[in-house]
Amino acid sequence: MSRIDQVVQTAICSGYLTTEAEQRLCQYFDGNCNLHDIIALTMLQRALSSGQVKRLSQEETQPCEV
Repeated sequence: MSRIDQVVQTAICSGYLTTEAEQRLCQYFDGNCNLHDIIALTMLQRALSSGQVKRLSQEETQPCEV
């Protein structure tokens, strides 16, 4: 299992993509990824789009509504 796949699986299992995990994905995705990594990233994108996984970095930047 690749490092990208590990981050993706953790996000899908927990339901959250943390800011740290998102930063790790950026570091790992240096252009030298393989087909398995692309598939894992596609799975993460689908999970984010469907709401199965929430992107915490996005929630942290939104202002509080009162």
